[in-house]
Amino acid sequence: MTEGTKTGTMAVIAALIALLAWTTSSRTYTAPSAKSVKGKVLFEKFSDPVTAASLKILRYDSSVEDYVEFEVAQDRKSGIWTLPSHESYPADATKQMSDAANLFVGMKTIDVASEKREDQELFGVIEPDKKNAEKGGKGVGMLVQLRDSKGDMLADLIIGKETDNKQRFVRVPSEDVIYVAEIDTVPLSTEFKQWIEADLLKLSSNDVETIGIRDYQLIQVNQGLALNKNYDADLTFNTSNGQWQANKITNYALDPPADREVGPDEQLNTTKLNEMKSALDNLRIADVAKKPAGLAGDLKGDKSLLANQESLASLNRRGFFPNPNQQGGDTVDFYSKSGELVVTLKDGVQYVLRFGNGTAEIGSTETKDADAAAKSEESVSFNRYLLVTTRVEEAKFPAPDLEKVPESVEELKAIEELKKPPKIDPVPMDPASTGPEMAPSDPTDPAVPAAENPAIPADSATTEPAPAADAPAETPESPAPETKPGEPAAPEGDKPSTLSSTASKQTGKLVSFQEPQEGQTPAAGEGTVAPSEPAAQAPVAETEPTEEEWKERLEAAKEKITKENQRKIDQRNEKLQIAKKKVAELNSRFADWYYIVSEEDFKKMKITLSDLLQPKTTAGSAPAGGAGFPGGAGFPGGFPGGQ
Repeated sequence: MTEGTKTGTMAVIAALIALLAWTTSSRTYTAPSAKSVKGKVLFEKFSDPVTAASLKILRYDSSVEDYVEFEVAQDRKSGIWTLPSHESYPADATKQMSDAANLFVGMKTIDVASEKREDQELFGVIEPDKKNAEKGGKGVGMLVQLRDSKGDMLADLIIGKETDNKQRFVRVPSEDVIYVAEIDTVPLSTEFKQWIEADLLKLSSNDVETIGIRDYQLIQVNQGLALNKNYDADLTFNTSNGQWQANKITNYALDPPADREVGPDEQLNTTKLNEMKSALDNLRIADVAKKPAGLAGDLKGDKSLLANQESLASLNRRGFFPNPNQQGGDTVDFYSKSGELVVTLKDGVQYVLRFGNGTAEIGSTETKDADAAAKSEESVSFNRYLLVTTRVEEAKFPAPDLEKVPESVEELKAIEELKKPPKIDPVPMDPASTGPEMAPSDPTDPAVPAAENPAIPADSATTEPAPAADAPAETPESPAPETKPGEPAAPEGDKPSTLSSTASKQTGKLVSFQEPQEGQTPAAGEGTVAPSEPAAQAPVAETEPTEEEWKERLEAAKEKITKENQRKIDQRNEKLQIAKKKVAELNSRFADWYYIVSEEDFKKMKITLSDLLQPKTTAGSAPAGGAGFPGGAGFPGGFPGGQ
């Protein structure tokens, strides 16, 4: 090696040592002025939030001393959002994903906090790494990544601590520079229920018509599990008066089991039942877990499932067990550790809720380890596994009452005869009767003018008072005295008391005004007036339709009745199809999942028999009911000896 070569080599080595010393020095860094960095766009290529097809968040959760990974992604073909971090549970993420993506579109820096790698812990922007979970989360930031449908990176950022101005220290993972930026982390929540349709049942309490309580437990015995039934109750809510009615209550604690009547001094606990109804309306999902592949949405799995130990272990761990005594068939029924509710809505959709084991949740991560839960009791929340299915309550859709369609003229005649109002034979009147059997003229008859229809006292309905002794007897039929020319007309007071002949004709009711003297038989037309039958119109003779006319009437009747019957059938079928469609949609949603709900909600839906009935208050009580609960049909029987 020549002297020149040695000199050159030493110069290169010296330069490298100097560079290394500069990069590792603990010099004080003077950040550039805000003016020189303000407005720098961190992700220039990301300009449209709609192109974001996935969001991944990784952070350290000190409450569980582990890393929490959350991911939401959109299926490229269907466009449906799911949560890959939660076994691809369907997400309600359209709006929240848009809000999250908009945080990074056009994001600009405000300042530079540092360029030194050793300052990353100080500003909380160390990149999270699951492999380093044992080191803890000191100085670890939250990694946020957005990708498009092809998987290309749109935004990649580590979000660190908050500044005094409520801004954030941030860093791009591939750089050492630590920036200050304005970013709202609320849309970047990793809480599961913030990204889903949290309303589990999607029902309104106003639509709840009946509730069936199946209060039982599966308890451990030497031979395995036994079904211990407490009571069943079938209850109906009466919307007209806002009261609950007990259709049937069976107490299995008695030997033998017997129906429990609501006593005269008892009433249903309306407060508890209304609280249950409200809890059903407000039931929220806390978390989910995937069901075994062989378990169908209606909770009737293929019997091959019984040979799948992994699937059985999954069910048993959550408090759901196959009925060991079922016979025949290709499906298997299941029972739950903590009983069931059967809820029927007005539209005929019936929910079956099966409650399993309790679970403990520390912070934001579910755990099945009770020892782990005990480590941090102050941050533990207790939940309950739940299986949900729906079915159509067929009793809500009875066959309509159809009218018989006549097939012949004779059938039509018979139908029309049945529709005719019953004939009422008139009571015959005795023409010689002048007693109280004769009905008086109706003083309110609108056909008679008021001046010609004087009121008749009730005690003189058939006769007028006898005329004065000096007044000549005059019958109502006697013609008025003829006045000769030049003679004054008779004064009004001299006229005998009589009813107008016009009024008599109009009312058709004639009465006697003077008794004949003893031993004297009045001549025809004198003293008494023979009553006449009420004037009646001569009946119009009905002509019998011809055979051709009857045939036309038959065809018209058949068409009318057929259309009306079809309308009733269509109306019933339409309601039934709507219920079936709703059930299919709900079961499609419930099919693959164990749901986890809060223990608080579970307790609101769990009512003991002693809580169901209470002493009657002065405010009144819910009416006691009789037999019959439509929703109870189809409820499976118990284990042997369970009753």
